[in-house]
Amino acid sequence: MNIKENVFRTRPRWVDEEPAIIGLLDTFLHKLEKGHRLSMRINAKTLPELFDFGSPEVKYLWSLVKSLNNEYHIISIRFARNKPYQEPYDNAQIVFNPEKEELVRDWLNRPALDPYALVWQDTLRKLKDRFEDHGQSLSEQMIRLPDQGAEQTLRAFSRMGGMLQKPITLRALSARCFWGDSKFLDHREELVRNLYPSASHNLLARPILMTVCLSDVIDRVLFIENQDSFLALTNAELHNTTLIYAAGFRGSATRIREHGNVAFTFYGERARPSSFTLFENWWFEPQQHTTVNVRFWGDLDYSGMGILKALKHIFPEIDAWKPGYLPLIERLQQGLGHAHESSGKERQKDPHLTGCEFADLELLPAMRKYGGFVDQEAVLPQELGQ
Repeated sequence: MNIKENVFRTRPRWVDEEPAIIGLLDTFLHKLEKGHRLSMRINAKTLPELFDFGSPEVKYLWSLVKSLNNEYHIISIRFARNKPYQEPYDNAQIVFNPEKEELVRDWLNRPALDPYALVWQDTLRKLKDRFEDHGQSLSEQMIRLPDQGAEQTLRAFSRMGGMLQKPITLRALSARCFWGDSKFLDHREELVRNLYPSASHNLLARPILMTVCLSDVIDRVLFIENQDSFLALTNAELHNTTLIYAAGFRGSATRIREHGNVAFTFYGERARPSSFTLFENWWFEPQQHTTVNVRFWGDLDYSGMGILKALKHIFPEIDAWKPGYLPLIERLQQGLGHAHESSGKERQKDPHLTGCEFADLELLPAMRKYGGFVDQEAVLPQELGQ
């Protein structure tokens, strides 16, 4: 074996550090063992970590997936035809190279005769009658937990059937069945529904909380990233403008415009009661309110642009708010910004395109040119143009 082959056989450090990569490679080994097709589509179900736009790790994880193609030739990637504001990997097809099976098994320390898989399948045969699909979903999706064995993990899944006999949230179900871990099932709701379809109606939706400061007329809606800026603008004279505290990426959840999936907290008392009805009509029936002007104002950094891009999927008409961003650009041009490496932002990744013309042609190029960011709190309400 030559030096180059030895380098590629060495387990990369990031394999240990990124469970999403381990999960991806493990999925293909499982497909090999089951004789299934060695391909998969990238979407929010198959690789949810790539669609968690609130995490600064998204671009980094995508770079690792690409390295499996470009450097190691473990997979090949076939891209779909996406819209400009979509991620390039959205709906792309990944195809596993079976010639790299030995290398991947060496990386994951997973020999072809996998003791864990043997225990998993044997336990699943014993417990299959506890699942409505007779364990088929778990047969196709083996789950490895570092602190639990195959039998303990499957018995935890089998406990869910009893819990689902009464209404319960996914987080509560997870905490009660999986050793107090309320987030274990966050990306496994579909699996729960496949295992217990007739009891799935007892899964209670977990509403997303949104704080809103209403105007009397719903002509303009402004999403604001940070709390201090939101509170400051509630006392400003913004004509017919409803303010929404976006709280990071809270507003980007795909289900947020469906009844039962969002809970509003209304800030202040200046709005008439009729405004509540007008606002909710716009929120839940957007096709009937196409003239509402929707904008977003956040930090002048890559994460802020990522929020805008995510919101664009849910509110297609949304654009960056010029009165808020122009003073931020001015401060950046005056040398009053902070470097990418400051304030823990060194891992923020350039979103490249957001789908908003102003952001794509002015905001992002300014950040690239000057190599810095400016947080929105640097602009006071009286400095905003109207």
